[in-house]
Amino acid sequence: MGIKEYYDKLAKSYDKLYKNKYMRVVEKEIIKKEIKDDDFVLDIGCGTGEQLKILNKAVGLDISIEMAKIANKKTNKLIVVANAEFIPFKNKSFDKAISFFGALNHCNINRALREVNRVLKDNGVFIFTVANIYDIKWIIKNILKGNFKKVRKALKKRKGTITKVIEGEKIKVKTRFYDFKEVEEALRKEGFEVVYTFGANITNSPLDKFIYKSFLKNFASYIGFVAKKVKNK
Repeated sequence: MGIKEYYDKLAKSYDKLYKNKYMRVVEKEIIKKEIKDDDFVLDIGCGTGEQLKILNKAVGLDISIEMAKIANKKTNKLIVVANAEFIPFKNKSFDKAISFFGALNHCNINRALREVNRVLKDNGVFIFTVANIYDIKWIIKNILKGNFKKVRKALKKRKGTITKVIEGEKIKVKTRFYDFKEVEEALRKEGFEVVYTFGANITNSPLDKFIYKSFLKNFASYIGFVAKKVKNK
């Protein structure tokens, strides 16, 4: 199933499926620290608008029109339906950009980073997360289920499948996993310097906002990056 079709089908059930109130605690902590009220922000893969709700000046972007409809209704902000690899905005349009909860797992990360760099102003900042290949909770869960081949394949190929059942229909989409080194190299190649890294969904509890920069970030469900655009790229 294509990415757009998958998220169109998932849209109405999305908030219910991902309702853990601590799931986004790190993302919200970083937004509070890194984004000012007067920053103009692009939210890539905005989904149903959870981050847009807490951003003062922002535009959302999502590949799914159904997600975009919900985000617009929830936030009353402009939502553009587009692919992260082809962002329909002029050069140097935004002060900051964010992309949380793995929207970049479904695209060519180098192309996406190149586009984000293009639409950011000089010294602009990109804050994002991608799925972690060393997600300890996922690894342990599948080992306990006896899914050794699944774990081995994911670690080797860095690819997997997300499966959900929506109104009795099983829907699937392909996804990609990353490690810190791989993404840091991509960031440098595409004109960014890493300010710091973090982990999200480490314990899925309030504890996460105190440990997100600790060594435990290496075992989080999502690895995160705060990266600044190199001025002359």
